[in-house]
Amino acid sequence: MRTPAREATNAVLFVLLPLLMSFIPLRFSEQHYTASNNVKITVLGTSNIHDWDLVSEKGNCTMTVQQDAAGNISGMTNLQFTLSVNSLKSKHGSTMDNNAYKAMNASSYPNVTFKSSSVTVKPGAGNVYTVSAPGKLTISSGSRDVTLAGTCKVNPDKSVTITGSYKLKTTDYNVKPISIMLGAIKTGPDVTIEYSLTAKPQ
Repeated sequence: MRTPAREATNAVLFVLLPLLMSFIPLRFSEQHYTASNNVKITVLGTSNIHDWDLVSEKGNCTMTVQQDAAGNISGMTNLQFTLSVNSLKSKHGSTMDNNAYKAMNASSYPNVTFKSSSVTVKPGAGNVYTVSAPGKLTISSGSRDVTLAGTCKVNPDKSVTITGSYKLKTTDYNVKPISIMLGAIKTGPDVTIEYSLTAKPQ
């Protein structure tokens, strides 16, 4: 039996329900992404003689990507990146490479790693986002809390390409200057790391 009070309650619910639903966030999905074959790390530095660089294309990266119902990226978590020190190669041959490995104490610390539990993602124009990843960067025996920033582009195949750069001092990570020819050539402590990777959904 309907009563005036029940009819009034139903009328209020009928009006308020759509409004309440509008405050419920869209459902987000999470997907695991990996990058292994589409990675490039370039270390740019200087010395008392000439500039130099070390390049690797053998890094590995994993992350979890959050997307809303429309496919827009809303965030990233559990980002982990690993690079083998011995995969870094220069244009100046094995002498430069081996001295770089020695300076980084690669025999005891064979990998460069970066770990971030949560990455902030801000949308930009088109399918390009700005990303900011606070985390821990470990090189040789040194670890630092850093924030790596860059851009993230969503490709037609749903893969994401992340690019950026970061400047650091090798002395902050207990990395000695690279010394060649009995110290005649010695590197400076300031280097720039450029990174580019394409991660695909699994």
